[in-house]
Amino acid sequence: MTGIMLPADSVPALIEARAAEHPDRVFVTFEGTTCSYAELRDRAGHVAAWLQRTGVRPGDRVAMLMTNSLEFLYVFFGIARAGAVSVPVNASSVGEGLHYTLEHSGAVGIVVDAALTAGLDRIDPLPDLVWRVVAGDSDDPDDSGDSGAVPVADLLQPGVADPVEPGPLDAMSIIYTSGTTGPPKGVVLSHTSYLNTGRYFVGHYGLGADDVLHTCLPLFHCNAQQCTVMPALVAGASVALNGRFSLSRFWTWIDESGATITNLLGSMLALMDKRPADDVERRNRLRFMAAAPVPEALHRPLERRFGLQIVEGYGLTETGTMACKNPVADTRSGTIGIALDHNEVRIVDPEGRECPAGVVGEIITRSHVPGAYMTGYFREPDKTAEAMRGGWFHTGDAGYRREDGYHVFVDRIKDTIRRRGENVSSFLVEKAITAHPDVLEAAAVAVASELGEDDVKILVVARPGTEPSPADIVGWARERLAEHEVPRYVEFRAEFPRTETGRIQKYVLRQEGVGAAWDRETRRETVR
Repeated sequence: MTGIMLPADSVPALIEARAAEHPDRVFVTFEGTTCSYAELRDRAGHVAAWLQRTGVRPGDRVAMLMTNSLEFLYVFFGIARAGAVSVPVNASSVGEGLHYTLEHSGAVGIVVDAALTAGLDRIDPLPDLVWRVVAGDSDDPDDSGDSGAVPVADLLQPGVADPVEPGPLDAMSIIYTSGTTGPPKGVVLSHTSYLNTGRYFVGHYGLGADDVLHTCLPLFHCNAQQCTVMPALVAGASVALNGRFSLSRFWTWIDESGATITNLLGSMLALMDKRPADDVERRNRLRFMAAAPVPEALHRPLERRFGLQIVEGYGLTETGTMACKNPVADTRSGTIGIALDHNEVRIVDPEGRECPAGVVGEIITRSHVPGAYMTGYFREPDKTAEAMRGGWFHTGDAGYRREDGYHVFVDRIKDTIRRRGENVSSFLVEKAITAHPDVLEAAAVAVASELGEDDVKILVVARPGTEPSPADIVGWARERLAEHEVPRYVEFRAEFPRTETGRIQKYVLRQEGVGAAWDRETRRETVR
């Protein structure tokens, strides 16, 4: 790693060092409740001690089905303190997607929010999952509690963990990211990955101990973990954590927290642009908004309106969150910037040859820091080798390099849909819809959204003799898919365009856009 020197080569060791240096400094504030650096160290240690008493060994996987909370951080860092590997699961996961992640990861236990236990109960049994810890209270008034589960308070009872010293390249987490033509893949991220991202983020923005890093992005994603929590640890700064994004409450959060930098999604900026300006917005202390993708037409106007700098970048879970960013001293609208100082970025044609400036090709990238990127896809050596062929991570995304050396993201080559900051696996959407008794075949594709990124369109071939309605399909999907995976658009087809080998030609379907599909938001056909 380059730049800032750290007193540790693992995340638990960094927490220990920061707690020793300034034990009473506030590390994180969540909904009015604070946690100091010493409290973080101690509570993570208590979780680690409980895990060890329960039989969790270094390298074991422990799943987390949790929304943003202080307990999330205690558990996340406690798992690392025990030398185990956290598997943060998208809190909206249900059905097939939830079952696949837990089964594939081989998680030995799970910490789950009480409000999410019903989804866990509805999936098939998982032999490897031998214990369950429940955090918080259920929102269901008829829920009398999970009699077979341990309350999260038990994990936080004082206990002394046995010494465990994870190595820099040991796995710290496995984050499942949506597949292209198959199930989600588990991205293995090392302690080095977390430390490296924290370091470059601090260096890139010039952050110090007096900064307050805000996020309302979900902690189960690497963005909040690596681009908010880790930079705060590296700088000895504070985190202002909120729950899911709220347009009406966002600027109040920023005002009350005194945040100096926040991380957002491009779709959030589009919503902010539609919100009338007010006094609380104008008195923010933010210096930076880190966001992606940034709508080019809104970039400079929103900077002027909010009185701050918006910095766009690009990366994936596999690249330790970011691979390139706009330099703070020279941001250029409409671009994802240049390679970070520990990275290289190239644009190549299908044969792997460098594309000239202005020519669209695939974005590939590599890091000079061992372990900064993923160490591989969990239990997927063939997919790891394919993604990392030639020593470069092949993103599956299309872009080009401008004459000035800045890069522009164009589109996704791979068949992944990104809706409101969430990756959607077309494979899982199609699998859920095809299970409908009246559906013969289904194809999920991305179509443009008014908020930026994508919306999900499902094209359906009905079984002969049946006449399912679009509302039937959406209702079926809602029972089996997370909300961000539920298709917005439904269109019925007699047949699909196919290749000579019988594969559905999804690029043809994508080119059709929304077309005459039924829109669940207006409940009528929409021709765009």
